[in-house]
Formats: sequence, C-alpha cells, structure tokens
Amino acid sequence: MGVGIFHPESVREPIMRQHINVGMAGGRRLGGAAILATLAAVTPPSLGWAQDAAPPMVAALGTCRFTSGAEVRDCRVAYRAYGRLSPARDNVVLVPTFFAGRSEDHAFMLGTYVDTTRYHVVIVDALADGHSSSPSNTDPLSRGAFDALTIGDMVASQRALLRELGIARVRAVVGISMGGFQAFEWAVRHPELADVVVAVVGTPRAGAGDRLIYATAVGAAEQARAVGLQGVEAWRQASRIENLFMGTPGAMEEKGSEGVEADVMSLAASYARAGWALEDYAAQARALASHDVSAAFGGSMERAARAVTARMLVVFTPDDRMVSPGPAAEFARMVGAEILAVPSPCGHAVFWCEDEAVGSVVRDFIDREGEVAAARSR
Repeated sequence: MGVGIFHPESVREPIMRQHINVGMAGGRRLGGAAILATLAAVTPPSLGWAQDAAPPMVAALGTCRFTSGAEVRDCRVAYRAYGRLSPARDNVVLVPTFFAGRSEDHAFMLGTYVDTTRYHVVIVDALADGHSSSPSNTDPLSRGAFDALTIGDMVASQRALLRELGIARVRAVVGISMGGFQAFEWAVRHPELADVVVAVVGTPRAGAGDRLIYATAVGAAEQARAVGLQGVEAWRQASRIENLFMGTPGAMEEKGSEGVEADVMSLAASYARAGWALEDYAAQARALASHDVSAAFGGSMERAARAVTARMLVVFTPDDRMVSPGPAAEFARMVGAEILAVPSPCGHAVFWCEDEAVGSVVRDFIDREGEVAAARSR
C-alpha cells in the first residue's frame, strides 16, 4: 500500500492508518535488531557525520525577552542555510531543530523532507542547544532565564532571525519531534507568516504521560550535574530514558537486554563526544514539558485552532511512546489539516526509519500549488 493522504474535506474520518512497509529505513528492510540499532542512532549526537560539521552561522539579536519576562542579553541564534534564495525571497522553508539536536543533525532532511533544488532551507538551532543562546554559553546574569524557557520563546527567536535575514514570509515550517512542537506554535503564533506548516511526531500540547517522561529526563540531567558526573557516566541515565520511550516494547525485546544497554551507552557516549551540557539538555526538556499552544488563548485549544490559517500536514504514529499522538490528531481535525498516520515498530523514530516514505509525502505537500491562496483567505 503506497503512501498517501486523506483530505479532511472529502471524508468524515481524516486519519489514515497508513501501512508503510514496517521496518523500512531508507528503502532497506530491517530486522528487529537493526531497528533498535537505528533507534540508538536517531538521537542527534550519535549521528556520526554531525561531529565533523563546520560551525553554523550566528545572528546577534540583541536582548531576547522570554515569555516569563526574563531577558537574555547578547542573545544569539545559530542557523545553517541550504539551497538558493529566490529573487522574491519567497521560497524559504524554516526547519526548527528537534530535542537535543543541532542544525548539523538535520542534514538527513535535505532532499528527503525538503527539496533544496527548489527551496532555500534555513535550519535554526533552538535555544538551549549549545549553538544558539543556552545556559552553557550565556552570561551568568542572564542564565536564569532558561529555567522557564518555552517552545514559544524558541519560535520568537526564529521570528527575530527571519527579520534579521530580511525574510518577511516563509513557504513552509517543517519540524520533527520538538521541531514539530515548534511547528504547531508557529501555526498559532504567526498564522500570517507561513503558507504551509508540517508537524512530524510533534504535539500542540504535551500530554500528562509526556510531561512525566520529560520531567524524569530533567531530573536525570540535574542529578548528574549536581553530583558532578562527567563524560559518558553523566549521560547514562538520560540515555536510558530516551531509549526506553523512543521505540516500542516489541522491538526492544527483540534487541535483548545486552543490546539495549549497548545502545544506551552508545547514545551516552555520543552526547559526551558532542559536548552537550546537562543544563542545556534540562532546559529543553523543561520547555517540552510546559508546551501548550492554547496558553495564549485562555487554555482553549479550540480558540488556538481558529487562529491557524496555513495549510497543515500532521504526521504521527499510533506507536509513539515519547509524544502522545492524540493531541496532534485532535488539533489536526480542528484545523482541517491533512493527516498521515504511520504504524511502525520504530515508534517515535518513525521520522528516521521511514524517512523516504514520510519525506515524499511532506515534499509533495509543500510543493502543492493552487491551495496557498485559499489557505491565506481562510
């Protein structure tokens, strides 16, 4: 069965229980053990090529004022740009980074999720990733602002970056995982600035179970820092949490206890090699836990949905244990978004295991002409 999308206006139930060939990664059939190896590699720091990437470009934004009212002086946002910017500056695709990932860790999206021969792709490092302003690289007087960092603060910094770059509007915002959280935030916060918004395994509001996972990750990072753990040992517990919820129980059982623990240590070593700071990791995890696009609408998700004018594609897997798919599916129904549901033993890592299949749907959705004007007039 090929990949496709249901159009909400043509069917009563828009969710597509799409059965892409389960266990496919880049067109290659994977057994359970290989799937778990893929899951171990999906957290950005373990992607080998990322370690050799050149430094990103950095824009100075002056002072960033966060939702909490706290300010970060000398605020900076890092980014990487690919593809040619059109003379009209109307072919920009913004890619916000996923949790514990940096701009160089998103190279797999180029040509897979976004066509760089057609679009100017700007991958923006989220606040608290160690490239953009973060607890680890910020003046001590401003560092406390990150204690209450929000997904909205990340989006505000990206909007400021676009102003610096002279970009008034983007063709699309495409985000994966925490990038998907940011994509939902873009859709409600700046409805006039994007023709298309694509959220892949993201959510408009962290669920109760999600918040527990993220709070546990915060606790692991803070405890490791408090007792002074260094290197791989500093990341062992956080890596266990990620591995526990990234995939599915069945895939993990097939991998076996020794294999899973080896993956945990590989991931922990990757964080250490990449130079991630525990305080940065904790700041992003707290932002995940507090995420709720309805906060600016009195807690009403219906009101938040009414603010959306962009065409939206929402991609999720019912097998996701890291980000509950329910809120994303419900929000998609509210805004009349197109939905792609992809069952997969890869769970949350479906964006990586099924990158070619899911990416082709995303590319087609971004490329689709003739619907932009209708979306703008909604």
